[in-house]
Amino acid sequence: MTRQPVSIVLGCVFFQGFLSMGFQLVASRLLAPFFGTTIIVWAFLISTFLAAFSAGSFIGGALSRLPMRRKINALVILGVAGAAGFAVAAFLGRSLLRYLDLTFTDATPGIFIACMLLFFLPVIALSSLLPVYADLVGKDRGAGLSSGLVYGTSTFGNIAGVILTAFALIPNFPTSELLIGWFAASTFCFAAAPVLVRGSLAA
Repeated sequence: MTRQPVSIVLGCVFFQGFLSMGFQLVASRLLAPFFGTTIIVWAFLISTFLAAFSAGSFIGGALSRLPMRRKINALVILGVAGAAGFAVAAFLGRSLLRYLDLTFTDATPGIFIACMLLFFLPVIALSSLLPVYADLVGKDRGAGLSSGLVYGTSTFGNIAGVILTAFALIPNFPTSELLIGWFAASTFCFAAAPVLVRGSLAA
């Protein structure tokens, strides 16, 4: 990589990791007034995020193999979809949860539908960025080293997202403000990816 230092790419990777796992805690606070914080809620929530991480890795891997200009276009589409998913959670989440809570006497299907509609798409979009970043880092390195750097850095971001969200953000900000913050921060995260890829095209 000659245009973007690896540190810039890894900074974006760290931020992606922060948003991904921090969002899981914020999502639990969104669900809590309607479905509680039982083990069932957490089972659906964790499973949804893990499924989204997996699907995002497959999608991002396929996207990273596209010709460069098609890759940029795909990243823009992915970013719009991901940001829209965060917007739905931020601005329509409570209305949807209220409807589901009133519709289902058994909370289980409501929790499943809520997790899929509110969290699955934006987390897929975030996770799809990692293989693209690994491909960028790998231009000057082997696949093993580049994937290790990217996924290791993302995991550090995961840890920071969990700790900071649990101990600093959730105790001091209402859930509605946190969701809006995640929407704004994710929009920046999604916008950075095609910029970095475009820079490597010009290099």
